[in-house]
Amino acid sequence: MSGTEFDLSTSMPRLRQRFPDLVIDSTMCPVAQSDEFIHALASAQGISLTEAREEMRDFLYMESLRAELTLSGN
Repeated sequence: MSGTEFDLSTSMPRLRQRFPDLVIDSTMCPVAQSDEFIHALASAQGISLTEAREEMRDFLYMESLRAELTLSGN
């Protein structure tokens, strides 16, 4: 999924649910600013950078599947 395909406003509720301790700056993009986002996620969740990268990769993958299903359903 590219940065242009990722709609943070649509994914925000799921992002907050999955990472409840993460304070999300509305100007920060998990795709375009991945390093900053990964550091913030690791710090907020008390996990390593590797774990944070894996968690974010999984989240973005699920969001890409959700977007595909939404597009194919229209």
